[in-house]
Amino acid sequence: MFFYANLNLGKTKDDISKEILSCSLNGKKRIDVISVFYNSSDLLLQTITAYANKRKNILYITNEDQRSIDIIYFINKYSNLGGYVYFPEANYSSVNEYLHICSHENALKLQEKFDLVIYNDVRSFPKYTKQQIKRILLKVCKLDGVAISYSVENVFCEGTTIMLPLKDSKIPIIEPRIITTRINLSVDIPLVVYEYLNWSIISNRKVIIFTPDEEKAIAVFEYLSNFKEKLSENIFLFISKKSHADILVKFMNKDKGIIVTNDFEESHLEFHAVDVMVYFADNEKFNHKQLLYLSSKVGRYENIQRGEAIFLANVETAQMDKAKSIARKFNEKAWEKGLLNI
Repeated sequence: MFFYANLNLGKTKDDISKEILSCSLNGKKRIDVISVFYNSSDLLLQTITAYANKRKNILYITNEDQRSIDIIYFINKYSNLGGYVYFPEANYSSVNEYLHICSHENALKLQEKFDLVIYNDVRSFPKYTKQQIKRILLKVCKLDGVAISYSVENVFCEGTTIMLPLKDSKIPIIEPRIITTRINLSVDIPLVVYEYLNWSIISNRKVIIFTPDEEKAIAVFEYLSNFKEKLSENIFLFISKKSHADILVKFMNKDKGIIVTNDFEESHLEFHAVDVMVYFADNEKFNHKQLLYLSSKVGRYENIQRGEAIFLANVETAQMDKAKSIARKFNEKAWEKGLLNI
């Protein structure tokens, strides 16, 4: 028999945890749990444990770094299920009564079908569309099994929808600002953006500037380096899969500064008091989920300080508008439900 200790989820999250369990055990086969990015997976533990106790075969799909999968932390701390967690490889074969955890890519290779399948899309950079997530959920879930999507948007056209519109901090999430300009962002910077950067530095905050690729990251870094005396000496460049991790550590340890990067993946570092700018936000590489994920880094580790998230582009796109609209909808729902501590 597996058990889990009291997680002290708080009333709102505890109610949702119980609702997920109730729906999954009472005939609801397709469940959308909609929430903000970076929310914890603790609200899923009760359902996982209940299915393990019923000797059901469970698959948990997440694209988090295997060294820091959120649900593993809660399993190890609040349950005795830890010794029964497996990470299936491509040649996986089923062993009943265990919880199996894998990435989207590895899930595509599985031939086994499961009684309970959970896809967590809020804890890592969203690489896949809701159509791709739905396909993999249905592919690996038994016909009479339960599939749960944990995402910022509905994945199933049918089924049950449960919404948790905020994190434990109970403050509104940042709604990104959209700034458009005609200038070439590789060689110039709008005055209003310079003022934002300057204010962040004066306020002892860090700024992360995301660009869609390495070439643009280098161009923006080289241009901003001309302003070191006026803005900050702490201006860094981090290129995905090329730069040394020490650069991130140095940036983290500064009281203030700017880093330009094309690296969107989850890191193990905690950046407090951070503002975010997405340069070239109109680039076709960014979809609405990815833009929202990047802007959601603001306030990820903060309860009080309110940072800024800015989409900077030459034109305003539907993807930018949709990312902003989703953030606004979460805040409106949290307000309607009386969940905000403001």
